[in-house]
Amino acid sequence: MTANQKPLTRLEASPANSRSLATLVETSLKQGSGFSIALADATVGVSFDKSGDWTIAVGLSSRSSRFKEITMSVEGLGFFQATENEGATYMLWTSLCTEVGSVRTSAEQTLLLALKVLQAPSVLSYIS
Repeated sequence: MTANQKPLTRLEASPANSRSLATLVETSLKQGSGFSIALADATVGVSFDKSGDWTIAVGLSSRSSRFKEITMSVEGLGFFQATENEGATYMLWTSLCTEVGSVRTSAEQTLLLALKVLQAPSVLSYIS
């Protein structure tokens, strides 16, 4: 690592990160395949099936201190609760439920926003 480079620990809202995510999707995901990303509080899986539908799955540990916060945030992105299994809740987003513009662009934007939600620092609540 050179002196000018800094480690990328969080996704920042920038066109460069959108391009990086698009590059990741482009190089890792072909029709009929998928990939997964493991994070501290969650796992994210992306699949692109043979019929051209995109699915993003977010697995959240119910033991996470941010469980409710994350669940509400990803629901706001269009995810819905699909199932629970062994202390984890799985939220899904599918391109079948979207009607806005390019399906691929919508999937990439949703994935980027979901990753930002999952990496956002927890907000401390001082008043209960």
